[in-house]
Amino acid sequence: MGMGIGINSQETDFGEIRGYQKAIACGVWFTSNGTVIPKMIKYQDEEGELHTVSNLHVLTCTKKNYCGIPTIEYLCSTSVDVNHYEFHLLFYIEKQEWKILWKNVREENQSCAEDTM
Repeated sequence: MGMGIGINSQETDFGEIRGYQKAIACGVWFTSNGTVIPKMIKYQDEEGELHTVSNLHVLTCTKKNYCGIPTIEYLCSTSVDVNHYEFHLLFYIEKQEWKILWKNVREENQSCAEDTM
């Protein structure tokens, strides 16, 4: 008779990521205990112009699996002039790459948000 030990030992899978992901460069800070904190991002827009966002505020950090791919997801915010933006930074552990996923910004309006940063 099984007692249920080890039955639910698998990580929860959050399925497929919805939204437009864009490759970025990310500058991070490592704390003394090894925690990674994003401090700055750089990305290139459709016209090839390079943008830098350096006033990041990390709101949450969660380890997740998307379709079996281990990921660290950071919910971040930044303010540019009077505009406030929230976005997700996704760090794919196996590939060692960063992606940005804008929150509450439709794809056709995303370039507007990028232009102001």
